[in-house]
Amino acid sequence: MAGTSAANVAVGKPDLAVSGGVLVAPIGTTRPTSLAGPIDPAYESVGYVSADGVTETSERSTEEIRAWGGQKIRTVQTEYGTSLSLTLIESRNATALRFVFGDDNVDVSGGEITVKRNEKTLPYVQLLVSMLDGDNSSHLDVGRAQVTEVGDVTYVDGEAISYELTISCDPDDNGDTLIERKAADGDAEGEG
Repeated sequence: MAGTSAANVAVGKPDLAVSGGVLVAPIGTTRPTSLAGPIDPAYESVGYVSADGVTETSERSTEEIRAWGGQKIRTVQTEYGTSLSLTLIESRNATALRFVFGDDNVDVSGGEITVKRNEKTLPYVQLLVSMLDGDNSSHLDVGRAQVTEVGDVTYVDGEAISYELTISCDPDDNGDTLIERKAADGDAEGEG
């Protein structure tokens, strides 16, 4: 029987050697199959994420079925969804801007970046959130991610121009909204 171990306590520190922690790639890019495996070069960094990091939210709704007289006899799941939220703080990073506003709305030419705002639906992409914490490395792998909400953009002296995002993690071909991979402790080998 495994006991407690401080070595099993991990933090969500970005893997800055790989990126600012968040990588984006077109749909169809080869996804990682292991934590230590190679990352397809099509994955590009969206730059620095604010100090708030990345927040994963899972929503699971249920409905109770009751018999005549009010006795609860079953609970059924009616909805499930996963989303990520984060704030990008590199307002001059073309990859980040394409992720926030869509490829068709960002043009880089003549030493300038032009960013259009319009009602076009943002495309699906693949997302990889890479975290490095010594032996406690991990990553979040999303096969179908879509920016569904962009918060207010504030232009003020003394603060970074930033993009607060909500990202929907829709099911991939296997029905998975997100795959988390992390290094196992020595006691976990062979369990299952």
